[in-house]
Amino acid sequence: MELKIRELREYADFSQEEMAEKMKISQSAYARFELSKTKIDLNRLESFARQINKSLIEVITYPETYINVRDIGNELNKHNPEIIVQIKVLGNKRCDILQTIFGDKDLEILNNY
Repeated sequence: MELKIRELREYADFSQEEMAEKMKISQSAYARFELSKTKIDLNRLESFARQINKSLIEVITYPETYINVRDIGNELNKHNPEIIVQIKVLGNKRCDILQTIFGDKDLEILNNY
């Protein structure tokens, strides 16, 4: 898993020095964190996420967008919402699951792999 700490920091418009100060660590310690030269400490990662106003899961999954299941209702209330759900199904259950989701309609499954 490659974390894009530098990209997130730059997007939040912080320098390494500013981020280190906000996280209460030295600039050199922050640089090692950003370059993944040290083990990723969960507390440090949570601190980083707080400083850039992101959730821990948003930092971990970046650049993909993560929507918490509890927030889907808010998305549905937006004008022209778009929600994409990705489900990985192993084995021969794919057709059964799609029929459960979409009903007993005739389904044409493309890229069946």
